This record gives sequence, structure tokens and C-alpha cells, in this order.
Amino acid sequence: MMLKFTNAVGPYSGNPLYINSEWIVSVYEESTDGGSVNTVIYGGPSGIPWYVEESLNEVVKIINGAKH
Repeated sequence: MMLKFTNAVGPYSGNPLYINSEWIVSVYEESTDGGSVNTVIYGGPSGIPWYVEESLNEVVKIINGAKH
């Protein structure tokens, strides 16, 4: 199942980002040098991070909602 998030970095910041729910390995928050916090979804076939605008709690709700 594809889950919809919002890309938080790069030239496509603010655009929809669809991630295959079966490829998600972990979700966590990462602090930046400026003191802000990014939500990171980690996974994929080669193990890459996706930075999203949604909070950690929102991401977990989206993932758990997809399981029902």
C-alpha cells in the first residue's frame, strides 16, 4: 500500500511523497544544527531516509491506519 506524506527537503519540498508501506523499516526524529526537528522515514530496498513534513505522531498514525 502506498502512503502519502509531504516531502520536507530539496527542490521538491512541499510536494507529495508516496512511500510503499512494506518498505518502511523505522521512523524517527532527527535534530538539525539549527535546533529544528525533522521526521525521517527510513527504508527502501537500499536503505535510504525520506524527510517528511509530518510530525512523528502523524507518521505513526498514517502507518498504523494503513494496517487496518
